[in-house]
Amino acid sequence: MNPLMPFPFPLAPQDIRRRRAAILAGLLSLDEGFCSIPVRGIRAATLEAMLRQYDERFLSGFLRASFGSLRVTLSSRLISAAGKFVYARSASKRLESAEIRMSSDFLFRLNEGPFTLNGLSVATPQEAFLVVFEHELCHALETALYGSTGHSARFLSLAGGLFGHTDVHHALPTRRAEAAEAGLSVGSRVCFSYEGRTLSGVLSYVGKTATVMVPASRGPYRDRSGRRYAKYRVPLPLLRRAEQALL
Repeated sequence: MNPLMPFPFPLAPQDIRRRRAAILAGLLSLDEGFCSIPVRGIRAATLEAMLRQYDERFLSGFLRASFGSLRVTLSSRLISAAGKFVYARSASKRLESAEIRMSSDFLFRLNEGPFTLNGLSVATPQEAFLVVFEHELCHALETALYGSTGHSARFLSLAGGLFGHTDVHHALPTRRAEAAEAGLSVGSRVCFSYEGRTLSGVLSYVGKTATVMVPASRGPYRDRSGRRYAKYRVPLPLLRRAEQALL
C-alpha cells in the first residue's frame, strides 16, 4: 500500500472485483428500474447510494471530506460522453461544489454486453454504468488530491490502482455510431416523410434526433452560395438515404 494516499492504494485485482460486485448487488436490491435490461430508470437515492458506497468502500470517505458538496446526477442531454465531472471553487480556492453527471442516453440504450470500457470487459449495462462512474470518480479524486485533472499518466495510475482500469476510452455505442451502421452520417443526403410529403435534404447533425437541412425558397437558413433551407429535427429511424444528390 502507498502510505502517501489517504485510502488503500493500490488494490489487488480480486479485491477491486469484490468491492465492485458488493456495490452492484446493493444497488440492484434498492432500485427495480435499475435491474432491468435495458435499464428503465435509476432513482436519485440510488445515485446517492452509489457515491456513498464507493467513497466508503474504496476511498475511506476521502471525497466527502474533500468537497463542500459532491453529488451525482443523471443527464439525458449528455450524448457525446457517458459521464462528466464538473466542479467549482470558493473565493478561498476550496473545492466548494462538484457534480458527476451520468448519461442516461448511454445507459438506457444498452442491452446485454459484453462492453469494453476503460480497458475492462463487462457483461451488463449496470456494470458498464459503474465503470463509467469509476472513471468520473477518478477525475473528482485527482482534483481533490492535486488541484487539477485530465487523462495524464497520473490519472491512469489512480484509475488503475483503484479500479483496475488500463485505458480511458470506451466502446459504448454512440448515436453517431448507430447512425453510421445504418449508412447515415453528417453530409449524407437523406429523405423522410413529413405531413404526407417526402422531403429530402442533407443530414447536418446526429444526436438524440437528427437535424436535416431541406432546400426551401423562403427558408430562414442560408449557405455561402445564398441557397436557402428549412431545418427539421427527425428521429433517426425515420430517415433513409436519398438515391440522388438533391443539393
